[in-house]
Amino acid sequence: MISTIVKSAVVASLLATVSFASSTYDKTPPFGLDKLEKVKVNGKEAYQPKADYSMFVNYELGMHCVGFDMSYCCVIPPYNSIQSQAIKVGKGKELPKLMTPKDNVKVFAYTKDNSFSEGNKMKYWSVAKDADGDGHLDSPGDNVANYVWTHLFIYKDLEGTMPKGATDKDRLRVGRDIPVKVDHGPSGAPMTGYMTYAGKDGGNIVFSDTLVPPVKNIKLVLTASHLWDSLGLPLTAFNDSRRIGSLRAVTEKDFQPFQYSTVELHTQEGKQMKQPDGKAVTYFGTNPVDIPNCYACHSRTGKAAQMARDEGLKQGDAEYAYWKTYPDTSEYMARLSEGSINILALHDSHHGTKFLEHYDSNAAVNRLGKVAFVNCTDCHGDNVSGNLLTPRVGASGYKAVKAKPLSEAIHGFHLAMVPMPDAAGRSQACQSCHPTHFQNPNMNDDTNPFRVTDRYGEARFAKGDIRKSGGGCYVRRDAHSNPNAKPPFFLNAYGKWQLENVAKKDEHGKDAGELRGLYCTNCHTKVAQALYKADDITHDSKQEGTTLRNKSLKEMVAAIAGGDMKKFASMADPKATGANDVLDYYLSHKSATLVKNVGKDGKLDLKPWNHKTGGDVPYAAASAGNDWWLSASEPHCADCHLAPFVEQETGGKYFPIDQPNKYSLYRYSKAHGSIACQTCHESTHGLYSSRYDGDEKSVDVTTHEQALQYSPDGKYAGPVTCSACHTVNKQGVPVQLEGTEYANDYWASVTLAHFMREGDQKLEVKALVKKYPYKNSTKIVKDGWK
Repeated sequence: MISTIVKSAVVASLLATVSFASSTYDKTPPFGLDKLEKVKVNGKEAYQPKADYSMFVNYELGMHCVGFDMSYCCVIPPYNSIQSQAIKVGKGKELPKLMTPKDNVKVFAYTKDNSFSEGNKMKYWSVAKDADGDGHLDSPGDNVANYVWTHLFIYKDLEGTMPKGATDKDRLRVGRDIPVKVDHGPSGAPMTGYMTYAGKDGGNIVFSDTLVPPVKNIKLVLTASHLWDSLGLPLTAFNDSRRIGSLRAVTEKDFQPFQYSTVELHTQEGKQMKQPDGKAVTYFGTNPVDIPNCYACHSRTGKAAQMARDEGLKQGDAEYAYWKTYPDTSEYMARLSEGSINILALHDSHHGTKFLEHYDSNAAVNRLGKVAFVNCTDCHGDNVSGNLLTPRVGASGYKAVKAKPLSEAIHGFHLAMVPMPDAAGRSQACQSCHPTHFQNPNMNDDTNPFRVTDRYGEARFAKGDIRKSGGGCYVRRDAHSNPNAKPPFFLNAYGKWQLENVAKKDEHGKDAGELRGLYCTNCHTKVAQALYKADDITHDSKQEGTTLRNKSLKEMVAAIAGGDMKKFASMADPKATGANDVLDYYLSHKSATLVKNVGKDGKLDLKPWNHKTGGDVPYAAASAGNDWWLSASEPHCADCHLAPFVEQETGGKYFPIDQPNKYSLYRYSKAHGSIACQTCHESTHGLYSSRYDGDEKSVDVTTHEQALQYSPDGKYAGPVTCSACHTVNKQGVPVQLEGTEYANDYWASVTLAHFMREGDQKLEVKALVKKYPYKNSTKIVKDGWK
């Protein structure tokens, strides 16, 4: 009886979602306006940007985890983009204008103090691999930089043009027919040079094939609409001025993981444009790039290195010993090489591959012999690199097979072998395996108290809270990991559950007295995937159609977990203890429905996923990467936040990356007309307001400094405000809204901006506020304050 009462009390506690709806709220902006120019508009006090142009910079993936020495193997290839939007600001009564090539402009991009990669910062083009498929390693283009992209192709251009009557023989394969130039991306973008512009349908469109032979020539839109882009650059975390000596000499002190990518606005003739103060129109933004921590466990006394020795595998030790014969080899680089060989040796032992069949521990180059470099995606499908078909087209040096999707293979194996729970049961493995470098080089060793593991991969937060660690991708960086984040949070019922049951709690489930924030496993959840599955959206920002996202927590729990709150909690905040629900997230993953097949007698007649008839065709049937990295399996803002603070429903513009009547990925979404979500909020894993603990102890200083470029008072570093592009009144509201109820309510006007989708920016103000009434916006602010 007592246990029943206790159980009921626990369930009631979990179900309880505190209502923070308020009858009133502070309608003033959380910033001053003293950095703006004071003017009069229609006789009223107003404030306008001092600049004539604003430019915004981001890298769409938020963090790229990649190696820089491709001598042995590669999980995913180097690929850091610089993306930008340029806006002519609205002075006085004028409206801002999104700048395109039609405005006689172009955008020049580079990364500060990072002008090259190949050489003493990267080994990529200089590593031999049979890229042309002739069975030898001696053709002019036989290198890894070409090899890893040969599954992608075009027919004519990067606009997705497929000439009438074109056949497979007309394909131009990247890396074969279109060699990748040194220090360039696979589409030809240079590390320093002019960006390409993607119009309303997106750009940098390539093709790939699927697992279903008749379904081929799948268009992959790599750049979302209305963006300037330098696509897929081979960027490293090393600055030109700091990288002294050979690649063998790299130490952890050399890493600068949050690079300053810079854009300049030029005329079509190449003349640099100026601001009113005579300075060039130029802005910078964060380009995050860092290496995962494989070496920690896979070398010296790390767990995986010890396991290999226990199994009689000695190649890793031979590799370490060889590199130590060079006087300039750092301990880090000797261990990095040892780690690579250890991974391949274990793979051979456990999976029957023969990657080290011709390994020569005394060879100066090409130490893997005729097998050469090992590309994980030759067997493990990966959507993020567009590799939908395995064995991958052009795989050479070993027998390639169709294996588990890359994301499942890596995460599943490591979570099973080293779940590494913290005191709350959350897996430290996410933060341990992914990059952990700080911007300050002095923080990149074991003296850093926030470093999640020591140099040998031993977890340091087993009795603490992993959310208090930091470095690299996300933790101690992103807004969702920032204890200084302030409401309004605009949360739906599920978001409020996460706030109360996770973000405000310590590792023992008690009130933390601060915002501890969310961990990786609170976003990448079965709940997020279930919410996506239930969507059949007809209007994104109003959230009309069929969805669970605007329902009560009780309704969500009923639909997702059969009314079992304990089960729901294990899905929403999975632990690596007990049943290891974090591991189960990967092992029991159910592929989303890609399309319906209404064909009969074995024929294909494919229709959208929500067609009323036909059989379900899952993503797994078409892509060797399943639905990982695509909208169907990734987290969405719409999981926790109220509409209109949600992604865009693009109508399937980027299919199969997204789908019609479903929310697209954040990085493909637009709001406030054609403004990218990333323009005002920055990229995932490093969203404004990023955590700032001072220049010496902050994980990521670049993003904080980036936000200050648009700050109306020189202190505010949250999401970009209206004043970056608009002339505003004393409430921080665009002057165009004077005479409406929105004029005196900053937060309602922010809500209106999120309601606005592509085309809405062309409406007259009267029509705009009729379409999105003030009473609806202010209700959202009240309901979702926190």
